[in-house]
Amino acid sequence: MVKKFIKIIFVVILLLFFYYEYNYFTYDFMYVGDMKDGKPVVSPNGDYAAQIYYENYGGAAGGVNLIVNIINQKTNKEQTIYYSDAKGNIILNWSAPNVLSITNYDEYNNRNVELIVGKEIYDELGGACQHYKIKKQYVCKDKDSI
Repeated sequence: MVKKFIKIIFVVILLLFFYYEYNYFTYDFMYVGDMKDGKPVVSPNGDYAAQIYYENYGGAAGGVNLIVNIINQKTNKEQTIYYSDAKGNIILNWSAPNVLSITNYDEYNNRNVELIVGKEIYDELGGACQHYKIKKQYVCKDKDSI
């Protein structure tokens, strides 16, 4: 009976190990929130469009996450570029054909950032920055690096 229990525990630990390793190497930074806000903001050259999404969390005492996805107008592929707590004043503005300026602030916090599309991402807590695939593909920013 004890040997059977040890084997089961070993298999569970092995499966958890494989799950974490698989997630570390294959993680995609992609979110789509509950609510879409307005129309996409198209880049000056028309190659990209930035779309804002909101995601509620925590019930009555919770909050709202802000998600900004970039849509490649040629391939129609959507990719998350920004994930943070929504602070209140949110503005998207293209400062160059491939540079998106995201304004997200209130009187207590400032999560404003400029990101180069396809090269940089922002994850407020930095969880995405811990994954191998993200580290190899993007410069990952978090609240401590801006």
